[in-house]
Amino acid sequence: MASQSDVLQTCLQEAAHAARSALPLCMDAAVAVLQDAELKSMKVAERDELALAWRILQDSKAAWSARYAAELLTAFGQSVEAAVVEVRTQHLPKSDPESGHIPARSAGRLLGTETFSLVEDADVTQAIESSRLLQQILPRVEQTLAELDSLISSAQGLANVRPELNPLRPEIFARVLQDIMAGSHSDAATLALWIKHLAGPLAQEIQKIYGRVIHLLELAHVQAAHYRVLQTPAGKAGQGTASGKAGEDAQKGDGSSGSGWKQPSQYADLSNYEIRDELFQEFLFHGGSHAQQGLAPSYYATVEKELSSLRAAPDSAAAELHDAGPAEEERSYKALAAVDRPARHVDVSSPLSPKVWGSYGRSRERAIVRTQLKKEATQVGQVLGLEVVRKLVNQVAQDPRLLVPVREAIVALEPSLLRLAMVDPRFFSDERHAGRRLMERVAQRSFKYNDEYSAEFAGFFGALTRAFNELNALAIGDARPFATVLARLEQAWDEQDQAEFASRHKVLKALHFAEERQERADQIAFDMSSRSDLDNVPGVVLDFLFGPWSLAMAHARLTDQRNQIDPEGFGSVVPDLLWSVKRDVTLKRPARLIDMIPGLLEKLHTGLDMLGQAPQENEKFFESLMKLHRPVLKLRRLKSRRDAEESGAVALEPEELPATPEQRRAKAAGQPWLGRDELDAAGFEDTLPTAPGELEAMGEEAAVPAPVEAGRDSAPASLSAHWPAAAGDSTTGTAGVSSQEAEAILMRLRTGQWVDLYSKHNWLRAQLIWASTKATLFMFLSHGGQPHSMTRRSCEKLIMQRWLRPVDAHAVVGQALDAVTAKASARAKKKTPSRPDFEPSSAPQDEFETA
Repeated sequence: MASQSDVLQTCLQEAAHAARSALPLCMDAAVAVLQDAELKSMKVAERDELALAWRILQDSKAAWSARYAAELLTAFGQSVEAAVVEVRTQHLPKSDPESGHIPARSAGRLLGTETFSLVEDADVTQAIESSRLLQQILPRVEQTLAELDSLISSAQGLANVRPELNPLRPEIFARVLQDIMAGSHSDAATLALWIKHLAGPLAQEIQKIYGRVIHLLELAHVQAAHYRVLQTPAGKAGQGTASGKAGEDAQKGDGSSGSGWKQPSQYADLSNYEIRDELFQEFLFHGGSHAQQGLAPSYYATVEKELSSLRAAPDSAAAELHDAGPAEEERSYKALAAVDRPARHVDVSSPLSPKVWGSYGRSRERAIVRTQLKKEATQVGQVLGLEVVRKLVNQVAQDPRLLVPVREAIVALEPSLLRLAMVDPRFFSDERHAGRRLMERVAQRSFKYNDEYSAEFAGFFGALTRAFNELNALAIGDARPFATVLARLEQAWDEQDQAEFASRHKVLKALHFAEERQERADQIAFDMSSRSDLDNVPGVVLDFLFGPWSLAMAHARLTDQRNQIDPEGFGSVVPDLLWSVKRDVTLKRPARLIDMIPGLLEKLHTGLDMLGQAPQENEKFFESLMKLHRPVLKLRRLKSRRDAEESGAVALEPEELPATPEQRRAKAAGQPWLGRDELDAAGFEDTLPTAPGELEAMGEEAAVPAPVEAGRDSAPASLSAHWPAAAGDSTTGTAGVSSQEAEAILMRLRTGQWVDLYSKHNWLRAQLIWASTKATLFMFLSHGGQPHSMTRRSCEKLIMQRWLRPVDAHAVVGQALDAVTAKASARAKKKTPSRPDFEPSSAPQDEFETA
């Protein structure tokens, strides 16, 4: 067995590794809140402040997460070293006046408090720096932290719990993050925004990290403080019966137990085998004041009768029929579009495929397990816990948002969940409990898929069935098997996601660059609009300067590695260009213009090429520029000033008239400009030349599916006729939605949300991973990291035609539990109980004790 030191090091490495993937999730959550606040803000300065805060967060995810993990590991190690010194000090001998030996701790006291004051001052300063973040984290992790403190103290070899020596205490997580943030940006307002919006998500992630570490310590058989590490065989746990668990707890002699059971003092008569709504409701909401009461013999007689009846009943062939099913009906169902398939009914009594789930595919076998466990129950709380699990599984199985195989998997897992309820009857009420988290994480992960017949889903479901069948084959004595299975699934999912992360990061980096380039270009255009030499400049020239050339200048500044004042000299082109289009001055100095034109054109083309614009995208501008220069070019053969003055009578063509007051005002672009490569990488298909203002039309053209020939890759009939509401769809109606509703639906979308998207004659499940600052561009990612980007108008049009459907992915288990409690409350209100919630048996006490 691993030593205490090895176990502790494993925990520290696991915590640092988990923090690396947790921090980007926290930052995504903070970005979403900041973006929402920016959209709602009515103050320009406040919007700018919010935009700056979330943009830095978004750009820093990769760098911060790597630094966070590395610096956390260092901080953990330093804390462990300090704890080792403390432990050694505890074991030093006391001072011996005769020998003159003075232990180190006593020597420190004799030297005075100055040495320790220096350390304490540093600690205080450090605490002050992270106090705001820490104050928001501590209350949310307090309960789990207490459990972790006791286990970590034991792993460190401490006799008593010493929270201040825990290397994983929250202040270390907060301090390291605070240091990273402070080193990345010094603006106090931005730091305050980060702390405010990162605290909540960070607390949740730290809570999860603590859960994983606690699980590791439990697997290593680390007892709470003042216990030593025990070499207990992993399989020593009982068969999940209450009696076995109670026996183990009694042997401990300290009153502690995993299930918390005590010897019953009264016995409940549940022989009618109906759990009354009031009793059930009290157990759900308050834990049940009678949960630890025993069960009367009449209850066991009733259960035994039911068990005998189940075993004697002939086995139904429904499970085998389920596996084959009517072939024609299955083919018709499969032929439907994934989002148009009707939700098939599944509940706890549904037959499942025996090829997939073995004997537990038969509802009769699952019922036998449930009834056998009721027979083994010794207390009311266990019976109620079994009933809650049954109702909870039944509720999740009927959730139409989940694919049918996922709902069937939850039903197949019922035997293991029931065994868990025997030793932990109220595990469902704890969101952090491994049993509940396993169900929730499987459900949430399944939202990645919308087609149960796809190869991608088959891979996910194969791993899931193996994990659930493994659980069903185990004797459940506590939550550890669930935590182990969940950790293994999470690891496999993380490995799959890493493949998509690289391509996602590359695309997002390009989009963030384009957005920052556009912001700088807008500022450059605004600065140019205040120049004093814009008089009599044609509007076509100002449009070019405020549009493509501002983008070229911004691009040069962002890619400049030498910190130049005017990278590539693009800024110096502006006064030359403005001078060259003023007829009244150029005709007086034709030679200067003639000498200037070749270099001017070369510089303009160089800037546009660097930006990534094709020549034809600015063809209109260069044609207009040639016309503006033509009067001077005609003067090559004219030698007298008089001829030059006479030639000045040549009139400008209408399109080269001086700019209007409206054209003189630079305006911020509605959306970032994207080059061809950026458009392709971001998933804008069938791209067209992207002169300013054309991206939106192009986006619509690319995003909206073109008409499809009937009989060949045909879209579902419902695309052109009736549109039934999709499972989990947040829209209503059958003929699309209005433009106002579409706009509202789009504005409710948040980063990380799933949608069903019709693309290339297929319905894809995609996730929103990016939206521009002004919510004018959106990018979704479907399976395999395939990007799909479109403009706001394109998104709204797709929503209106119901070719883009938001998916409701709210907590599955929590929602099911709410439904169970709501039903219990509703039933309790409809009737008045004819007898108390709990009725003690009138039989003599010793009779039941003997039984």
